[in-house]
Amino acid sequence: MKNLSILLVLLVSSSCSHIGPLLGKIKPQPRSSIASLTSNKSYDSVKINIEETPKVEKKSVVKKKVVQTTDPIDQEKSFLEKIFPATVSSVDKKGLNLRYKEKHYNFWKKYFSKREKERFQRHMSNGVKFESIVKEVLKEHKLPADLFYVGLIESGYNTHIRSHASAVGPWQFIKGTGKRYGLKIDRYLDERRNIYKASHAAANYFKDLYNIFGSWELALCAYNAGEYRIINAIRRGNTRDYRELVRKKLIPRETINYVPKVAAAKYLFENRKKYGLRAKRFHSDIYTNVEEVEATRSFSLSKVAKGLRVSLKDMKTLNPEVKKDWVAVTRRRPFKLLIPKGYSQKFASLNFSTKRPVARRSVSQSISRKVSSIYRVKRGDNLTGISKKFGLPIRKIKRANNIRGSKIMVGQRLSIPMTVSRYKVRRGDNLTVIARKFNTSIRKIVVANNLRGHRIYKGQSLIIPSES
Repeated sequence: MKNLSILLVLLVSSSCSHIGPLLGKIKPQPRSSIASLTSNKSYDSVKINIEETPKVEKKSVVKKKVVQTTDPIDQEKSFLEKIFPATVSSVDKKGLNLRYKEKHYNFWKKYFSKREKERFQRHMSNGVKFESIVKEVLKEHKLPADLFYVGLIESGYNTHIRSHASAVGPWQFIKGTGKRYGLKIDRYLDERRNIYKASHAAANYFKDLYNIFGSWELALCAYNAGEYRIINAIRRGNTRDYRELVRKKLIPRETINYVPKVAAAKYLFENRKKYGLRAKRFHSDIYTNVEEVEATRSFSLSKVAKGLRVSLKDMKTLNPEVKKDWVAVTRRRPFKLLIPKGYSQKFASLNFSTKRPVARRSVSQSISRKVSSIYRVKRGDNLTGISKKFGLPIRKIKRANNIRGSKIMVGQRLSIPMTVSRYKVRRGDNLTVIARKFNTSIRKIVVANNLRGHRIYKGQSLIIPSES
């Protein structure tokens, strides 16, 4: 019995020696958690915590869904509202009330009224023509009428203008933004040129920009530089204040000048007599007395004009988005055509041809069109010499390349605007004969076609340049 008790003591002591290190590894539990395992009240609290946890997770999931929206406008707006709450909750319909540096404003006022007076007068003439149309669209969208002057500095309300960045039309939409706001852009149509359709698209874009940034200064900056560039400036500057972003030089120089440029254009347009600026008055009935008809079949614009007994020039003026005479239309994708008022019934009675007309041209016939030829500046070149070489005024070359002074650099690529014709070389032709026929010089033909010598061959298609 004594031996048995000794054996039991030895067994207990050896087991305790193994358990000891294990207990040392276990962290002591806090008092509250121990109590939660012993009292009935604590069991209730544990149950409540378990039930509430999934609710918190659900909220975080919903939050993720809101951030990961498919619309980039809503995504950026939600981000900006979270970080920098907008100062204005609704669109200010009265006016833009722009803030800017006085020296920038005075510079542009002087620039438009003196240095670029001739060009600004042309812009004003176009502006007078479209002012009532654009302001009516802005009113319809409950936007400030002063946004009309954005189009004045963007394009001078030239419906066919195209920038080096491939921005087109009076509001200078790039392809992506135009399509995003519902404008049709394909080989037959470019609705960025249509003053009515493009103005509605611009109005929707302005509303989105204002809702994102909360001020017209930042909205205009984003219109000029792009939303994401201004968003990045706000992130870096940690402020939504336009003047603070300008002070910190977080906005590009061109964009900083954009706001005072709009303000200067507005002031001069409204006070043109005071500054001796003249804007031609146009008979605007062609733009106001119109009605919209829907074409569900392909058509030829010239045939429609002939069928309605309306000038083809007027039809092209009303529908500048039509790039070619032939417009391909389907029932799923109808085209809204503008025609003079009172012609809708006559239009409905027209029978459209379902086949595209084939143009027949003689071998010697040429087709004129406006293009830009690229010229690389060589050592010893200057604007005077280049203008003589191409038979173009210096001002046209400077305007096409946005050159302010007269300095050009070796290797610089210059865009040379010119009207060109296509000519197919016939038997017996040479450059001298062709140059005389088109009243141009051999040098111009050689440069336009990148010819190394004067050798040409029968059937060769030549570009025949002349002054645009």
